[in-house]
Amino acid sequence: MVTTLTRTAGPIVVKIGGRAFDTPEAFAELAADVRALASRGRRVVLVHGGGAEVSQWCTRLSIEPRFHAGLRVSDPATLEVATAVLAGLANKRLVARLQAAGLDAVGLAALDGGIVETVPHPDAGSLGAVGAVASVRPALLDTLLDRGTVPVLASIGARDGALLNLNADDLAAGLAPALGAATLLLLSDTPGLVLGGSIVPALDRATLVATLQHPEVTGGMVPKLRAALAVLDAGVPRVAIAAWQGEGTLARLLAGEAVATHFLRTSPEEALHG
Repeated sequence: MVTTLTRTAGPIVVKIGGRAFDTPEAFAELAADVRALASRGRRVVLVHGGGAEVSQWCTRLSIEPRFHAGLRVSDPATLEVATAVLAGLANKRLVARLQAAGLDAVGLAALDGGIVETVPHPDAGSLGAVGAVASVRPALLDTLLDRGTVPVLASIGARDGALLNLNADDLAAGLAPALGAATLLLLSDTPGLVLGGSIVPALDRATLVATLQHPEVTGGMVPKLRAALAVLDAGVPRVAIAAWQGEGTLARLLAGEAVATHFLRTSPEEALHG
């Protein structure tokens, strides 16, 4: 039977990526954080990237990594590497480490069980076999969450029988509102939005829209900010961009105490202290 807590408390969607998670210690810390949240009745969905590892394998195979507007260009050879690394090695390595910490974790790709309906990216002419999230069917993930399982999703989708590479930030942004998430955390080696040499601690939606046009917003930060805006508009109360800061990072982020940029549907004072 699903408890009242499970029905009313939205899950936390956590996207992890970047070089901060290159070490076994970081994954052990993450597992401890997820376990601590689970002990308090909080449900967690993990979405992972793995861009650095994909690039490393591409280089080993003499495939030049290429990017366009902050997104990986996925020609046929690159798509094969991305699928093998993300849905294979990276996903199963993370599941194994979570299970070793006593968590019931299940590894999936976005296409598995029809969780995500994918369409070609609007800029597919430049990006190649890259997709965008069209819709999410959350039933499978809801079932896993209700039984205390931690779903771990790789950012590989499909359309008409063909695989498509997805941006992990975009995947997490699509999942969060469909699951009724309370918070979306985008974790990498980027400590937050940096403008004028300083991390911006919080932005409301209106300011975020204007910030997207700021000349210092470039590269991989662009899809992160667009993902944050889409999630806020879809009804999720808060999004945070932060770097992994060791064990306790998730709890500190949820309490508004960690170094990060928080994107809020309301004013910072209302959302962080209300």
